[in-house]
Amino acid sequence: MNQINYHQQATQVLCFPEQQNSNRCQAQHLLAITPKGTGQIIDISGAGLSFGCLYHHYFQNEWIMDILDAQGTHIKQLKVKKIWQRGENHSDISSEFEMEIGVEFLELTQDQIHELETLTNNIKTSGVRYAPNPAHF
Repeated sequence: MNQINYHQQATQVLCFPEQQNSNRCQAQHLLAITPKGTGQIIDISGAGLSFGCLYHHYFQNEWIMDILDAQGTHIKQLKVKKIWQRGENHSDISSEFEMEIGVEFLELTQDQIHELETLTNNIKTSGVRYAPNPAHF
């Protein structure tokens, strides 16, 4: 039951089974450390995540970021690709953030896959339920 089956897509993204189910784990106390600063992670899966920023920034299509949680987990040097962005005209966003960004993970190493699996499993066992993905991926 705890075994993960990996497969590669044309974009070289290694995926977890939860991507196939289009489920994201709603995150609490997770930070996205980006070249533009720090954002709060809203939800996460083995395929990607979304995060909010207090200020509007321009993000390139691909960049390197880290994930940091309140319990000391620090997943470093994740290559990501921007999939969607909201907040350019404040009517398309209803939260405390100026903007929200959704990214997919690219070219994960085996260590990063393991770290993300551990992180999402910790979130699941902490009582946070997986929620249906709101069409982000």
